[in-house]
Amino acid sequence: MKLNETALAKLAEAHGTAQIVVTESGHRIYERLFTDEAVDVFAVQKGLVALLFGIAGEQGLVDLDDPINHHLTPGWTELGPSDEASLSVRTLLTMTTGMSGTLGPQGTVNRTWRYNNVAYNYLKKILCLHTGLTLDEVTREWLTGPLGMTSTRWVDRDQILPDGRPLTGLLSTATDLAALAALVLDRGRDLVPAWFIAEMTRPGSDENPAWGLCWWANNRGHFMVPMRDGTRDGPIIPAAPRDLIAARGAGENGLYVVPSLGLTVTRTARPGRATVRGSFERPLWELLCG
Repeated sequence: MKLNETALAKLAEAHGTAQIVVTESGHRIYERLFTDEAVDVFAVQKGLVALLFGIAGEQGLVDLDDPINHHLTPGWTELGPSDEASLSVRTLLTMTTGMSGTLGPQGTVNRTWRYNNVAYNYLKKILCLHTGLTLDEVTREWLTGPLGMTSTRWVDRDQILPDGRPLTGLLSTATDLAALAALVLDRGRDLVPAWFIAEMTRPGSDENPAWGLCWWANNRGHFMVPMRDGTRDGPIIPAAPRDLIAARGAGENGLYVVPSLGLTVTRTARPGRATVRGSFERPLWELLCG
């Protein structure tokens, strides 16, 4: 790939980029670090948590179709007993809980797609319960340690979950995320099973087929936008290759993998820079693929 490095640098700086790294066939072909600091990458963390569940499944600790109430004490939601009993690990990863942010009913369990950060955060609790480790410890032992992601760590946010735990954010850098992207491009190597890499980008629901197990796929006919009603036709990033898969967060923090090109792109955003989804992502992929 021939990059217009001047145009990419201008685009990155204009949109409040903290760091951006582009690799092709395992080689770093572009890197721009406006700061060395790790930042909260918001929902990009969900892609990492999904990979942890792939490892947990391979170790026989958790199955994707395990009922959640095999792992958590019944009554952790505001759903009726039968609806709560039908929630699985897969349900939380695919965001088809049919629950509101207060864990009450708001749709149909295992059918209605609704972006739910509160329900998602109970997945972290399950990992810690089954490993006897803290979230930082299990992440470091299973992923960030082996990958050399030395700047990545979990931090508490201000919001408190219904069970009294704080919501957690993931601090990382584009350099660290590039190591995670390379792992996905290499189909998990010897860390994450290849079957899970394939599974995590299959459609998680009919309502939002672009969302799998906390990963986005660019080759679906329609998608839903987190925190908004209704669907949109076409791929999530029209300018990008159709086989792109991604973990994407607020502020247009992102981790993108394009297997057909052997390409990865990781980008972190400066804290406090409000960015409308697509204002950086769209011209980025127009520049890379134009």
